[in-house]
Amino acid sequence: RAISWMDRRSRDQADRISALLGFPLDPSFYLPKVLWLRENSPGDFERTVRFFSCPEWAAFRLCGEACTYLADPYYERYTWGGNAASALGLDASLFPPYTAPGRILGGLLPAASRETGLPAGTPVVTAFPDFLASLLGSGAVEPGIACDRAGTSEAFNLCAPAPCADWSFLSLPHAVPGLWNISGGLSTSGKALEWYARAAGFPENDKSGARKVFGAAEESVPGARNLLFLPFLAGERAPLWRRDLRGAFLGLSMDHGPEDLARAVAESIGFGLRLTSQGLAERGQAARLVRVSGRPARNTFLSRLKADILALPVEVPEVPDCELTGNAAACAVALGDGSSLAESAARLVRVESRFEPDPGMRNEYDRLFGIFSDAVESLIPLSERLTSGSGAGGGSHQGR
Repeated sequence: RAISWMDRRSRDQADRISALLGFPLDPSFYLPKVLWLRENSPGDFERTVRFFSCPEWAAFRLCGEACTYLADPYYERYTWGGNAASALGLDASLFPPYTAPGRILGGLLPAASRETGLPAGTPVVTAFPDFLASLLGSGAVEPGIACDRAGTSEAFNLCAPAPCADWSFLSLPHAVPGLWNISGGLSTSGKALEWYARAAGFPENDKSGARKVFGAAEESVPGARNLLFLPFLAGERAPLWRRDLRGAFLGLSMDHGPEDLARAVAESIGFGLRLTSQGLAERGQAARLVRVSGRPARNTFLSRLKADILALPVEVPEVPDCELTGNAAACAVALGDGSSLAESAARLVRVESRFEPDPGMRNEYDRLFGIFSDAVESLIPLSERLTSGSGAGGGSHQGR
């Protein structure tokens, strides 16, 4: 059984665990889901021997060794909840032991060899949660470089010498010891593109929903004729921490066509990321460069749009699936081919293209971002009223 990170049913459990931990823990984290399963599906819970996140489950299937990746002891509070798990009566055997990245976990099992076509005994190396791997794999290993991890969701991850004093932004230890990753983002960036493609009734073909939206958006103009979209379709995490926040179009008129709505949805990704980039800059931790990661990084329109809205240069690595390069850096260290994670990443990462912000767009996107930011604040209480009603829903995003 698998439960997606986007599953929001464990909100009550997250509140109780947050009270135990003394800081907010979002329902997207692991322990609230474990507690929800125990309380709402006791049969499934009793049959469960271990809980894994996806990367460690894959490693377990490959080599038969159970572990939880732990890049720094600080992360224990966000994985299995530290002391909260025992306080809740959860047996420690349910949670695999921690291990550091860049270690040989075991050798490929014969059954896994047959499934993958790789030789039995091939080393299986411990690595990272996806966001830490992408930091390495994008080369965001110097203060001031940010990695924009794009996909179903999206996060602006800034490499910094110290955590942010404002804990609305998520400050976590970097993959490189001594550095910090400060982040905030969008829970439904790619999901918003897919949603709009489906809602707009774009024809079924071999193009992804995102590509259809971008194609339509290019037929509009910057600013989408004064139309904004707020892309909060499943609540929001850092820096807003509003699980009841919902999306909206703002400024819609009879003059707008499907291409304008598509443009507004596409631009909302840039504005959502700017909530973090500008917020950090105002707190003395500004980015000077953004490296994009993930499948959307291959889209020239989107990379140029982000550069214009963020008013920052955007670079695309040769291998935009930066998690792969970051994990390759961990393998290099484990196998003795790299002296450190930072050195291995610097050797492996190469930039393919760079997009400079268009100075002619600065005033317009500054103006629109100001409205976007004000609209978010206005939408928060309205969303809370909507989601507290008897017809409130949100979907479970559960997988099996």
